[in-house]
Amino acid sequence: MDNNNIRFRLDWSKSEDEIWNEMFEHLDEQRYKKGFLSQIPVWGYAASLLIPVLLFCNLYTVTSETARGEYSTVSLPDHSTVTMNAESKVSYKPLTWFVSRKVQLQGEAFFEVNPGRSFCVYSGQKRVKVLGTTFNVYVREGMYHVTCLSGRVEVQAGTNTTVLRPNMQAIINEPKFSINSNIAPSSITGWMNGMFVFAKTPLSEVIAEVERRYDIAVTPDYNPNRLYSGSFPKTDNPEDVLDIIGKALNITFIIKQ
Repeated sequence: MDNNNIRFRLDWSKSEDEIWNEMFEHLDEQRYKKGFLSQIPVWGYAASLLIPVLLFCNLYTVTSETARGEYSTVSLPDHSTVTMNAESKVSYKPLTWFVSRKVQLQGEAFFEVNPGRSFCVYSGQKRVKVLGTTFNVYVREGMYHVTCLSGRVEVQAGTNTTVLRPNMQAIINEPKFSINSNIAPSSITGWMNGMFVFAKTPLSEVIAEVERRYDIAVTPDYNPNRLYSGSFPKTDNPEDVLDIIGKALNITFIIKQ
């Protein structure tokens, strides 16, 4: 073969300018990005890191709850304490606690609050606000009772706001709002000492409290529309308690299996 007859032909479909621009286009983009990022101040980077941290702190929640037949005491970050009755739940945000001391409550609990910034307990749209005091909050089936044992508490429910002093109680049975000014402390905190204390309480509420504290289901042989008053200790046998209540009302109770 005669190599002198071999010819190579290069088919250029692009001009020299087009090839040059493509080679340096990527480099120009990198230079642009680097120049743009260099214009962002240091605080911009700090803010981009701080915002997720703040969101996490505001969302992180600790929840403690008791089942039926259980009791529990929770120590909050400032060493205030919450003692929960059976079937109750308390939630709070520990990472923002010293900025805003707020607690969410369902059920019943006794609060012993250390002095400091204002301390608020929320139950739906209702709020209790204190500075340093002891009080009991009861939230069950449309009922809301706040009892002040020491210090002062402010109770807000809708458009109603009142300040309670020792042995005063705010009672909200929707839509009624009333104040009782002569409450015996033992009648409110009796459950903490293993007592059942009822004062002119509807039978349905009496049965519900017995069921919660023993983790049982109870049926009366008939259900009169009557109020019950009585005070007695919680025993190991729920039948003893039901017998005390039943004799006063001439009712027989059956514990469901």
